[in-house]
Amino acid sequence: MKQFLQLAIDVAKSSPSKKKIGSVLLRKNRVISTSPNLDCKSHPFQARLAKQVGLDPKIYLHSEIATLIRAKENGDTMIVARVGGTSHNELRIAKPCPICSSALELANIKRIIYSTNEGFLYKFPYD
Repeated sequence: MKQFLQLAIDVAKSSPSKKKIGSVLLRKNRVISTSPNLDCKSHPFQARLAKQVGLDPKIYLHSEIATLIRAKENGDTMIVARVGGTSHNELRIAKPCPICSSALELANIKRIIYSTNEGFLYKFPYD
């Protein structure tokens, strides 16, 4: 699992956005999709979800949603990492927002792992 957590960190570091977030989608401990957040575009799927949860559409594509869109198959685990600090080497809280939580629920993701300031937190949303 450690290599997948590091992959999420590496994807976050590759983000062109000021807020560096990266996501990794797994199925049976195999990577099926990754994506950083992208501040240069959004997606109609994200806009629909934002409306459903009562939020304004964001003007950038969240990494969780971009990862789900890029996936060629269904996953079971989503890992989300956010890095910050002057060298982008410090973990930050990356708990999925209501828009992304809705997307993860629709995708039937069974396990969500996200970074905190102290490490990673495991969340089992449907247990």
